[in-house]
Amino acid sequence: MKTKTILASVLCSGLLVASVNAAEVEYFVGAAAGYQTDKVDGGIQHDTEDMSWQGRVGVLIEQQHRITGTFGYMEDKFSQADSDYKQEQYSWLVSYDYLIPVHKDVNLFVGVTAGANDNKIAGRASTDVVWGGQAGVQYKWSEHFSSDLGYRYLEQDYERHGISIDNSQQVYLTLDYKF
Repeated sequence: MKTKTILASVLCSGLLVASVNAAEVEYFVGAAAGYQTDKVDGGIQHDTEDMSWQGRVGVLIEQQHRITGTFGYMEDKFSQADSDYKQEQYSWLVSYDYLIPVHKDVNLFVGVTAGANDNKIAGRASTDVVWGGQAGVQYKWSEHFSSDLGYRYLEQDYERHGISIDNSQQVYLTLDYKF
């Protein structure tokens, strides 16, 4: 039974790779800076906000389908009721975007995102699933360089010791290099 499952998996993987190889595929890497807010409730009634930083890698398929892996980091320090707090958030995300051409150098995009956020707030850490979507505009500076100006909303279920983080919202600007 295991042999049949392994053979079926190898065959399906081979067919998937063959179909992607027939498509026009380009790879890219990039970085982003943005501004992020997190909705925090419970024992701490303070929405956190600060700069977020991201590294990205991805693939562009047929100039209209983009799959991106993103690693992000955000940190906010704040005081409330004479206590100092710090929130750190590490994000590992996978996104799919559909690009809509509006000009030879401009695309609109809309997509979905899923992944995990590792939040640490008030000394309490947890890694939780996140999901959401993004929309924005992409500008192609040249054959190899492009930038996205986007908005991303991520729903999350962090809840530890009376503190919850309901969602994260980001506005971000990227610089990507396409191979």
